[in-house]
Amino acid sequence: MKKYCRSSTTASGSSISIISESQTQDPKVNKIPAFCKEEVSFLSISKDKRMAATLGLISMLCCVMLFPRLHAVILYTESNSSSSPIANLTLNPEKLKLTWDSSVTVTEYTCSMKAGKRVVRKTVYNKTCMFSISQAKPIHKGALFQVQATYNNTFYSGEGRFIPQGMNGTSVENFSCVIYNISFMNCTWEAGRNAPEDTQYFLFWQYSKEEDEQECPHYVRDAPGRHIACSFQDVKDIKNTVYFLVNGSSNESEIQFYDEYIALYEIEKLTPPLNITVSCSEDRAECIVQWKWPQLSHLEGNGDGCFEYQIDIQNKKTNANPKESCNECPTVTETSYTFQNYNGEKKYSLQIRAKGDTCRISQNWGEWSEPIEFGTDGNPDDAVLTYETVLLLIALGTILVALVIFFLCKRYCSLKKLFSPVPQPKNKFGELFQISDKNIQREWMDLPPTKYETEEITTVEEIK
Repeated sequence: MKKYCRSSTTASGSSISIISESQTQDPKVNKIPAFCKEEVSFLSISKDKRMAATLGLISMLCCVMLFPRLHAVILYTESNSSSSPIANLTLNPEKLKLTWDSSVTVTEYTCSMKAGKRVVRKTVYNKTCMFSISQAKPIHKGALFQVQATYNNTFYSGEGRFIPQGMNGTSVENFSCVIYNISFMNCTWEAGRNAPEDTQYFLFWQYSKEEDEQECPHYVRDAPGRHIACSFQDVKDIKNTVYFLVNGSSNESEIQFYDEYIALYEIEKLTPPLNITVSCSEDRAECIVQWKWPQLSHLEGNGDGCFEYQIDIQNKKTNANPKESCNECPTVTETSYTFQNYNGEKKYSLQIRAKGDTCRISQNWGEWSEPIEFGTDGNPDDAVLTYETVLLLIALGTILVALVIFFLCKRYCSLKKLFSPVPQPKNKFGELFQISDKNIQREWMDLPPTKYETEEITTVEEIK
C-alpha cells in the first residue's frame, strides 16, 4: 500500500525540482504529490533512469516533509541543444531563487523570468539568480524561467516552466489592499469559485526576499468561519513594495495559491490636507485659500510639489455632493488657491482633497476635507422676507390661540362664572339707622304743636 503525505500550510520555504518535459508523458510522474518541499536536482543519466530516480527521491521527500508552502510543479523544457552545458534548473518559488548546473566555466549568465506579458532580465556572474521584490512578478498563473550564456562563441540556454498545482478556481479572487489613516491596512479577498466549503485561506506578506514571511496578525472571518480579510496596524515602509501570498488548505482537494507584489504607497488612501484657511476681500471680490499637504508616514522633508489638489467651492444653497459634482473642479499643485468672483452676500462651502503628483505617493484621490463655510447667509431681500414672514406667523398664531380659547370657554364655561360680580360688604349700621328713624318719627308725631311768636323788623336809614 502506497503512503502519500498530506499537504498543509506553514511559513517555511519550499523548493521544487525541475522535471523534464519528456517525463510528464508518464502518468506515474503526473501523480507525484505536488506539495513536496526539498530541492530535487536532475542527474545527467539516461531518461529512463532519470525518471525512476526522480520519482523515488520525490516520494521519499514527500513522506518526510509534511508542511509545504507552495503546492506547485515545475516542468522542464529541453534546451536548444542536447549538449547544452546549462542543466538541472531548480527554483525556490517563494524566494524566487533560480539555480542551475553548468558543465563549462562561464563568467556571465543572463537569467530571465516571464510572467504573462512581463519579462524581467538580470545579469549574474555565478550559477544563482535571485529576483528581488522590485523585479519579481506574480507567478500564481505560471511563469517561464530561462538561463542564457555564451561559451566559445556558441549560445546556450536552458529554461524551466513553473505551473501551479491545484484545481483551477480554488485560489482567492478579487484580492485588494488599502492603507488608511497613515499606518493602518486592510486586505480583503473572496473565496475561489471552485473552492471546497472547508477551504481555509492564510495570508502572508514579505518586505524582502531575504526576510521570512509574516502571517496576518488579525483575520476577519465570514459566517462559516473562513478567512476573508486581514487587518494590519502600524504599517511601516509604505514607500516599499511588499510581496503578498495567500494559500489555502482543504481536506477535499489541493488549493491553488495566489501571490501579488504591491507598492504600498500606491494603495494608500491619502488623508485630507491640513490647516485649511480662507481669507476673503469684498473690495477685490476674491478669497485666498491656503492649506498644508496631507500627513504621510514616508514623506521626508518638504512636501511641496509632491501633490496635486482638487478644490471644490459651492454655493451652500445648492447642497451638492462634491463626489458627484466635481468633474470641473479646479486642480492646482501649489498649497494655495485664489477664488474669484466672490460675493460677500452669499455663503460658500469649501472642500479639498489630494493625490500624488511627482513623488512616490498614491495617484488616487484621497479623502475630502471637512466642509469649511465662509461668506454670509444671503442677500438683504431674503432677510427682510424672512422677518416679515416671522411677524405674519406670530400674528396668525396669536389669533388662532385666541379663537381656540374663546370656543373652549363658550363650550365648557359660563360668562357669569367667569366674570362673577364682586360681593358688597354688609352694612352693620343700616338697621340701627332704620330703627332710629322710626323712633324719631314717632316722637315727632307725639309732640304737641309748637307755638311761634311774630317778630317785627324795623329798618333805619341814615340821611345825610
